[in-house]
Amino acid sequence: MRARPSVLASLLLPLALLWGCQSVPPSHELSNTQADAAAPAQAEIVERTLALAIAGQTIGVLEARLEKAPDGTWTSRERVSFSLIREGGGSDAQFSSTTETVTVCDPNHELVSEIEIEREAGVEITRTVTIEGDELISRYSGPGRADDAKRFPLPADYRSALAVDFELIAEWQKTGKPVTREYSDFDASRERFTSIEVTLTGTTEYEFDGERVPAYVFRTVEEDGTVVEAIVDHQLMPLKISVAGTFVATAVTKPPELGGAEAGRINVELPVAGKTTRRWQELARQELTVTVDGDDPGAPPLWESGHYHEVVREGSSYRMTLLSTRPGKDFVAPTLPLTISDPQVRRYLDPTPMAQSDDSMIVGKAKQIIDGERDAMRAAERIVESVYIGIDKQAGVRGSATATEVLQNRAGDCTEHAVLVVALMRAAGIPARVVDGIVLASDIDGSGMAGYHAWAEIWLGRWIGVDATVNETGTSARYLQFGVDEPGVISSGGKLARAIGRVAIELGPHQTYEQQR
Repeated sequence: MRARPSVLASLLLPLALLWGCQSVPPSHELSNTQADAAAPAQAEIVERTLALAIAGQTIGVLEARLEKAPDGTWTSRERVSFSLIREGGGSDAQFSSTTETVTVCDPNHELVSEIEIEREAGVEITRTVTIEGDELISRYSGPGRADDAKRFPLPADYRSALAVDFELIAEWQKTGKPVTREYSDFDASRERFTSIEVTLTGTTEYEFDGERVPAYVFRTVEEDGTVVEAIVDHQLMPLKISVAGTFVATAVTKPPELGGAEAGRINVELPVAGKTTRRWQELARQELTVTVDGDDPGAPPLWESGHYHEVVREGSSYRMTLLSTRPGKDFVAPTLPLTISDPQVRRYLDPTPMAQSDDSMIVGKAKQIIDGERDAMRAAERIVESVYIGIDKQAGVRGSATATEVLQNRAGDCTEHAVLVVALMRAAGIPARVVDGIVLASDIDGSGMAGYHAWAEIWLGRWIGVDATVNETGTSARYLQFGVDEPGVISSGGKLARAIGRVAIELGPHQTYEQQR
């Protein structure tokens, strides 16, 4: 029942922590025989409340309940609620969300099933995971989708976190020394298995409610490099959780009040020193240095060399040259329909829960926009321009809406623009995906500005960045990519968790397209 980060909503921000035995679904019910027993044994129940905070601001609450049945089944129930105001990059926007999770583990502490229900702005999203033999079945229901089911073969090293916890504790009790295990767990939101390394580093006594509570200390390293440190009591109930030192959950005796004028405020703008060109859409190259205060130099890099930038890492600093993805004069656009042989590219034609490219509204809109255009580049430009013109530049009704919701609401920020572009591109036969990271811009005097951002990219023989918030098809040299925000790919939420509140950017020399000629 250790903690792991979970992205619950809103502009690439890991806002809440979901701890779980990677155990526990809808509910565990006794059989009729057990229910009718003259003197049925009672389940052992433990409850705890934790306040969730970022940068010293309380933004949410986690209510946890553990039920240990007489037959050895563990059922954990968690309710995570948060409320915050996002500042910067436009008008203030307040978001509130509630996620309820019920996980069931069998007497051997292995996962039986898990259900997660997220509610925000009148929208409900449900994810369910069950184990059947050697397969894991993941189901999704939400806007534009009803009971989408996918089957995944269980990898040889698949375990529940609860079973691993018990193994670590048993080893610790024998040796009194730190012990480590590596295993694979399933991430339902990413629809993939992820590698995890967990260490029971020792024991402690944690001060809570006037008492010193005996506790275990766990350190978990996610595949993306995110470090989660958790202190749990001997019931394996959390007392304190820290994700990348940025997000902290602490046990409290009284739930904090959320929302209203006292809601936590998150500013998505980043400190930038130096100047660049006022015509930031004409940047062909931009040199800069990014410093991440207090970041672990041994953790995986936050940025790597690729088509958005060349990167040299020096500890917690990154010397970067940002690159343009705008095709050159020698670029020859392919003709629609595209012929794509690479399955790793072709996968980005498939519909997803967020980008429902097979929805009749999306398909019809894409056909209307393209209007028979066969030049893939010009077709892509039409889609980007249509989203740029047709979507109001404001916070959406939810932290991160799906493509069909955006098409209906006709409003949203960068995440909504990106997901609608991706859905329309795929409906038109152009592979596309959402990416996230940081975007650079400038004030009227050339002073640098930057903020967390999401955009899209399309495959036309190579990946080309597109940003419908500013009507760019082929991006200028101002994007710092964390990763790809799509199912089946490692989440970049851990990178963001390491970056929040720690990033400083210093601008160096730049070149415009005109200067390169």
